[in-house]
Amino acid sequence: MEFLHFGMKVDDIRASSQLLGRVLGIEWEPIKEYAVELDFAGQPEPGRTLVSHGLAEGGVEIEMVQSLEGRSPDEQVLGEREGVSHIAYRVDALEAAMARAEESGLTRLCSYRSEYVDFVFYESATLGGMLLQLVTFHGDR
Repeated sequence: MEFLHFGMKVDDIRASSQLLGRVLGIEWEPIKEYAVELDFAGQPEPGRTLVSHGLAEGGVEIEMVQSLEGRSPDEQVLGEREGVSHIAYRVDALEAAMARAEESGLTRLCSYRSEYVDFVFYESATLGGMLLQLVTFHGDR
């Protein structure tokens, strides 16, 4: 298991990434739009988001997410406000990491599986107001 990124929910990804780029010297990847269907407790929830990743000084990665439509894990934890919504870790064996999380009392919020990446978001009152995301990439990132 290794740290992957901090995730932020924003209302205007272009303005937010430009500001953090200027202030902190972060270089952002091009903004990409994703249409995904998340699994919320067995219920499919289609949605669209804009996403970018940037590296801060020291190699800390930040993921910025702007929800365009549909339910999102970021909105589940933050509601209407912007801010840090989750911390993500890359895992080699997602099923084993999920079992450890659930045995430790975390509750699965939603998940996504594809040929490129699988991930799951967990929530708990003891996570300090944010979500935990476990991620496995299939092949190169």
